[in-house]
Amino acid sequence: MNKIKMFKQSLCLLIALVLNCNGAVDIEKYLKVCARNSPDVNDCLVEAVEYGISVMADGIKDLGVPPVDPYVQKELRLEYKNNQVQVKMNNKDIRVEGLKHSTVRDARLRADEDSFHLEIDMYSPAVSMSGKYEGGGSYNALNITARGTYQTNMTDLVYTWKLDGKPETINNEVYVRIKSFYMRPDVTSMKVHLTNDSPESKELTELGVRLVNENWKVLYKELLPFAMTNWNKIGTKVANKVFLKVPYNRLFPNN
Repeated sequence: MNKIKMFKQSLCLLIALVLNCNGAVDIEKYLKVCARNSPDVNDCLVEAVEYGISVMADGIKDLGVPPVDPYVQKELRLEYKNNQVQVKMNNKDIRVEGLKHSTVRDARLRADEDSFHLEIDMYSPAVSMSGKYEGGGSYNALNITARGTYQTNMTDLVYTWKLDGKPETINNEVYVRIKSFYMRPDVTSMKVHLTNDSPESKELTELGVRLVNENWKVLYKELLPFAMTNWNKIGTKVANKVFLKVPYNRLFPNN
């Protein structure tokens, strides 16, 4: 009987150790912790985000956070219609670079028992996006199919990250679940480079790229809603890799 009791006690101790080891993450190793009620919390957040970006550039294995610079997305489908213009594209192996060279200009936190709102003003000197594409488009009776690679280079990006969430109790610990991520960059310049492996539409593609680069502001404005929807999915997913694995009071202690 004593052996059975000792076995149960040993088993319970082993389970407790395993759970504690798996759950324990030294968050201060990766992120600067800011007291949410401190009068200097916004200044602290500026430093915390800049440091966090440099750490998350290569990813945080303990938290399951993927590398953010370069950030790689396997696939993105785009469908665009505007009057006589229709475009369908399937983008693959998308690679976004430049975030780790960004600076944080300001940060603001509003948090209580029922809501969480964080704003971070950012500046990126240059961001590039590249990948493979396949698709087609039409303008009135003109139809084009194309496939190849693309690269888009943007400079002087000014934008604000806005994260909204709610505290959530999981296994008697309070975490924050991020519900939405907002970003709408203002861009000083944009240049598109495109290759086309379809000989029958190569000349038309070259003409299209030239027109896009001459009128990039109009195109950027038109495609921004599609990009913002994609950023919302990515930003929410990456943010919750941190916020749902580290208790609220460890990320933002009371004092």
